[in-house]
Parts: sequence; structure tokens; C-alpha cells
Amino acid sequence: MMLLSGSAPPSEQRSDPLAQGALGLMGDASAAAAAAKPGAAAWGDAPAVAAEDVLMGGLCRDFTDSTLITGNGQTMGVLKLPLTGAMLVSSRHGHWVVGTGSALWLVPHTAYKVRMLGKVSLRSLYLNPESTDQLPERSCLLRVTSLMRELISETAMATGPVPDRRARVLVAALLEEFRHNGTGTAQLNAPRDPRLVRICTHIQQHLDDTTTLQEWADELGCDPRTLYRLFIQELGMPFVQWRQHVRLLTAVDWLSEGKAVFDVAFDLGYQNQSAFTTMFKRNMGMAPSEFVRSCRSEPAPAE
Repeated sequence: MMLLSGSAPPSEQRSDPLAQGALGLMGDASAAAAAAKPGAAAWGDAPAVAAEDVLMGGLCRDFTDSTLITGNGQTMGVLKLPLTGAMLVSSRHGHWVVGTGSALWLVPHTAYKVRMLGKVSLRSLYLNPESTDQLPERSCLLRVTSLMRELISETAMATGPVPDRRARVLVAALLEEFRHNGTGTAQLNAPRDPRLVRICTHIQQHLDDTTTLQEWADELGCDPRTLYRLFIQELGMPFVQWRQHVRLLTAVDWLSEGKAVFDVAFDLGYQNQSAFTTMFKRNMGMAPSEFVRSCRSEPAPAE
């Protein structure tokens, strides 16, 4: 899929000159209503909303591993979905690890920092929450269904001074999916290949496991290059990075729940707390103890 031509919002900056992308702003168009579905779980049972009043723009970018980007806060909210790789996002509203099975919603006026884990193909939508109550009131991580993933990706690619009928239908459908599904629970993508299912299930049940990809290939009777390609194709990142992603997600959850840093390090297979702290700080930009203190503070409301 080709990236669009254009420029990024001035309030969002990147530190990696190799990052490429585009912003396609949506112009005036005839109204498209989000279907009302009585009785469905919703953030708000809003009346019909004109799609062009909600969608302010779409952004498509590719980033290299460890790229850092910052957002200074905008008058519109932003929905970020990584199609490949993962992101570590920090803001005064919270800290999140965003994988390919989830999207991050940031409310307006939210300054944030993002570190890319692996090669990240990022899709962003700039939305006006004042035009609909079908979006969360606070910044949060969202579970993404297969349909929502495609809708976000295709909408971000939409361009032109006047959106065509397809673009308006995509936005209306996305709003309806938001209303129908609610916030949900973010989760990792599930592998389909039986060999990956076995590996991933084992790692999630034994987070301290150190089996290499070569050892897994020997046990499963296949070429390690085949497993490597499968991890990229189905999970969006290499084996080693996926395992670290799982451990980091677990560490964030455990620390948020009040588990001691030493216990988290030991249960994740680190030989000492110092090694875990180094990994955590390298990825999250703060020591585990700092993260714990930030979790104890009530998130500041959006301005």
C-alpha cells in the first residue's frame, strides 16, 4: 500500500529523518450519518453525526526502529494504530504499550512522546470529539477488531479536497463500530499458524522462558527462517521483539497493580533487578520505580 503525499501536522514532530508519511486533510462534504443501533453498548447514544464534522485528517507514516516522535497537543483528538511493530507512548494521562491488536486514543490538548519498537507502519486519524460523543472522554488504549483495523487504515489513506462517497461511508462505519464495540480490552494479535500458536502460548504461560528461535525450529522440525517470516507476517514483528513486547506489556500491568519491581524482574526471567530496570528504562524512558510513582498519581483531566 503506497503512502500519500503531503505534510504532517506542525504540532507533531519526529526525530528520525527516515520516517516517511503523509497527511490527507478532509474538506467539506455532504453529511454522512453514523447509524443508530438501539440497545448497543456505547460511550454515548449520539444522534446522527456528519462524518466531515468528526474527521479532521488522516496520517500515514513508516518509522524505523527506536524512532522518537513528540506531539505538542492539538485542538483535535488523535487515534493511533500501528499496523506493524509496536509503540511505547507516554503522556501526563498515562503510559501505554500499543501493539498491532490495539489503538491508542489521545484526547485533545494531550502532549505525548512515542518510541517505536521495530519497524512501525502507523495510521493516525485526527478526530473532533466535540462533534460526537462516540469517542472516549479520556485518553485510553482500545481493543481493535479486524473491521476497525481496516476502517482506520483505509480512512487514514483517504485524501482529496472533497471526500468522495466511499470516504464518508468509511467514517460513518468507523463511528458505528466505536459505538457498538465500546472501549473493549486491548490485546495482542493472535497467531494463526499452529507452530506460532504453540510458541506464543508457551511464552505467555512461561514468561521467563529463554528458548531461542533456532531451538524452537529444531523442536518443531522446520527452518528458523520460516518461523521468522511467520512472526513478521502474522504478528508484525520478529520473534525476539514479540517476546520482549509480551514481557513489557506484562511488566506494565504488574507494576500498575502494585507488584514489587524485584518480583516482576524475577518472574519475567531476568537474572537481577538491574537488568530488568535497564530494559524497562530503555523502552519506557523511565525507571520502573518512576513508572510506579506515576501510576499512583491520578491522571490529569484534559484541558
